[in-house]
This record gives sequence, C-alpha cells and structure tokens, in this order.
Amino acid sequence: MHRTLTTDVEISAYLHRTRMVMLDILSGGPATVSQIATQMKVHPANLTRHMRVLEQSGLIRLVEKRDTGRNLEKYYAPLAKTFDVAPEAGVTTLQKAALTLVRSDLSAALAHLPDENPGKVSAQLAHARISSEDTDRFADELAKLIAKFQAVDDESGKPYHLNLSLYPSDLDVAPAHSVHLVRKEKDS
Repeated sequence: MHRTLTTDVEISAYLHRTRMVMLDILSGGPATVSQIATQMKVHPANLTRHMRVLEQSGLIRLVEKRDTGRNLEKYYAPLAKTFDVAPEAGVTTLQKAALTLVRSDLSAALAHLPDENPGKVSAQLAHARISSEDTDRFADELAKLIAKFQAVDDESGKPYHLNLSLYPSDLDVAPAHSVHLVRKEKDS
C-alpha cells in the first residue's frame, strides 16, 4: 500500500532520517521498539520519542500487545509500505520539505561519522542561474544518477549515502565557482 503525505504533521514526522529508517524496518513486518533498535544498532531509549512522533502523526499504528510475563511487548506496523510527500501549501513548503530531508540525512551522518578516516568523502556545491527547462533536465539527470548509484549496491562494500538536491534560491550569495571537497581513502 502507498500513501501520500500532505499535512505538516505527517511530513515533519516523515522527513527525519531516523524515522525513515524505522519505517523501512517496519515495512518488513510488525516490530517492537527493541527489535527496531537492534536492527539499527542503537539503544531502544533512543527511539521511543521517534515512535511516539510516528504514531501521533498517523504513520504507524499499534497492531498487537503481547504479555511476556515480565513486560508488555507492543508491535507496530506502518500504515503504508511507501510514502510520497506532497504538501498542501505548495512549492515553498515542498522546497522546505526537500531541504529538511537532506539536512536530516546530513545531520545524522555527521553525528555518526567516526573521527578516523571513514573512507572516500566527496562534497560538491555549485550555484548557477538556469531556466525551468534546464531545471527539469538537471532533475532528470539527478534521478538517473541515483538509480546508477543504487544499481551498484554491493553487499561486500562499505555503506555510502548519496545526497543530491536541486532547489531554487532567492539568495544570490553562493560562490560563483563550484566547490569540491574530496577526501580519498587511505592507501592500505
């Protein structure tokens, strides 16, 4: 089942990297907070607030309670397997939603990045004035790049994330040239 999120409450609950991972785990079948935490390799206490946000926003629901004699296990399931974001308020809200998602992913990456060299890192930032036709063309190229990135998925490789965003800005203060930050893996 698929669901389109339109309200601010649904969208802000969904556009958080941790909660998106939790929803992905739950799409595999009902699970408890402890089971989700085990898969995410975090303490269950780190997820209780996120579960509450997901439940209060209507993205998940309690589907079963099991009394184990020592405690009460609560099993949750998502209300859909996949989600789209389509804010009611329009383009400005959609732009903020997209950038919120990218910011959440980058914030989580920063929080979990080890102090030692984690491997190859590449960050690129550019600014240009482009037409709406070029905007569509670049958006299509970004989607193709994401598809190529996901097609390479190698179980024996190191996990990597790829963040891409293309968004209009009223700010014309970005550098006139592109910025590339590249850190290569240490030679073994």
